[in-house]
Amino acid sequence: MQTRFVVVPAVPLQKELLPRRFGFPAALGEGYDLYDTLEKVRLSINFPTRAAAEYECASRNGCCDTGGADIAGNG
Repeated sequence: MQTRFVVVPAVPLQKELLPRRFGFPAALGEGYDLYDTLEKVRLSINFPTRAAAEYECASRNGCCDTGGADIAGNG
């Protein structure tokens, strides 16, 4: 079964000045957001670390024990 919420990298807040053909994008998003796979929408909460985003994701997906070792970033 697919989980409803997943962690995705944050979208950059500023638009790039140079086109992508010049190499790797200069402006990368900082932090992580959640993506709702049911509603097909990004929740721009902007967590500073992936561990914090994974914890919130597990909480929203209804995991019984959010302190368990099945969450990325723990252990």
